[in-house]
Amino acid sequence: MDSSYWYRRMSFTRYRFVRVSRATGDEVGEIPALSGGTITRNDDTRIKESAEASLVDDCDFGPDLVRVYLMGEWADGTTADVVLGTFVPVVPSRSITAGHSTYSLKMYGRLQELLDDEFSAPVTVEPGSNAVAVARAVCEAQGLTVVADPSDYVTTNARSYGVGARQNNSEVGDTKLDMVNDLLSLAGFRAAATDEMGRVLMRRYLDPSEVVESWRFSEGPTAKFESDMTEERDYTTAANHVVVRYGTFGDDGTGSVVVGEAYDTDPGSDLSTVSRGRVITSSYEYDELPPGANAAEMQAYADGRAATLLATAQSIVRRVTLTHAYAPVAVNDVVALDYPSGGVSGRFQVRTQTLRLAGGCPTECEVRMYRRRRNG
Repeated sequence: MDSSYWYRRMSFTRYRFVRVSRATGDEVGEIPALSGGTITRNDDTRIKESAEASLVDDCDFGPDLVRVYLMGEWADGTTADVVLGTFVPVVPSRSITAGHSTYSLKMYGRLQELLDDEFSAPVTVEPGSNAVAVARAVCEAQGLTVVADPSDYVTTNARSYGVGARQNNSEVGDTKLDMVNDLLSLAGFRAAATDEMGRVLMRRYLDPSEVVESWRFSEGPTAKFESDMTEERDYTTAANHVVVRYGTFGDDGTGSVVVGEAYDTDPGSDLSTVSRGRVITSSYEYDELPPGANAAEMQAYADGRAATLLATAQSIVRRVTLTHAYAPVAVNDVVALDYPSGGVSGRFQVRTQTLRLAGGCPTECEVRMYRRRRNG
C-alpha cells in the first residue's frame, strides 16, 4: 500500500484483538470478547506502553499475549491492517452496578516481564564485556525478541546486578530491566523500548536534529489534527550549575575522587544564576576516574566535562499537545508540525501518545523540542 494513504481520511475502521502464543509467537485466533479501550505510550515510564480494553465476560488468557490491530479502509477500497501493540494481559476487573457487571482488561507492554523478574543472586558483568550484547542476552533469555543497533562499547569496570548486589553501581535497582537499561546507558543508548510486535528495541541515542522526520502534520483541507492545541515553554529544571563526580573504590572502601564543576554566571544568559537569582544544580556520577596522566589533567578533564554537560542541560522545553487521527508515528519519532494560523511550527520529538480505539483512532500526542539557552 502507498504510504500516502495515511494522509487521507479513512472511510471505515475497525479494531481486532488477537491472542498470541507465548510459546511460539504465532497468532492463534481473534478475541471477540475484547473491544474498544485505549493504548498509552509514554517515554518517561519504564515499561513505555500499556493498554486497556472492555471485556464481555471474564476470560483466562493463561500465558498468552494480546495483540491489537487497526483495520482501515479508504473510499477507493484500499485496506490496511496495522498492528498497534502487543501486550501482557494482567488485570481483568469487574464493575458491578445494581447487579449488572461490566468487565475490563488492563494490559502492559512486554518490558513488564523484565521489570517483574530479578536475579536471586548477584550477577556480575566483567570488565571488557560488550554492554549491549549482555543486555540483549538478558532479554533473549527471558524469551523476548531483540532488535538492537550495533555497538562496540565494552565495560571498563565490573558491575553487579540482582538481589544483594550493591557494589560499584548501588544506584541501579534489582530488576532485569534495571540491569538492561544501565548497560544500555553506559553504551550511549536509549532505555529499552518495545515496538508494536512486542520486540525489545535497543537504539543508540541520537539528537533529534540527527533524526529523519517520520511524519508531517500540515494545516489545510486534509489536515489530520484538531485546531485546538496547548503549548508550554518550560525551563523549570534547566541547570545553571553542573557537578561531575568521578570515583573508584576498592573493597576496603578506599579510593580516589575527582570532582568537576561548572557555573553559568553570564548576565546575558536567561538561565544563569544572575538572571534567575538562584542556583539550579544537575549532578552526574561515574564509577571510574577521568583520563589523564596526573591530577591536573584529570581535573581539567572533569571540569571540561562539567562545562559540556552544562551546555546540554541548559535547554528550554517547548511542549505542544495536540490530537490527530491515526498516523504511523511512534514515541521518539521526530515529526514536523506546520500550523501557521496557530503560530506553531517546527520539528518536534514525540514523548507521549494515547490512542483511543474507536473511529479513526484519535490520538492525543505530546511533542517537544529543546531550545538551547538564549544569550542577549
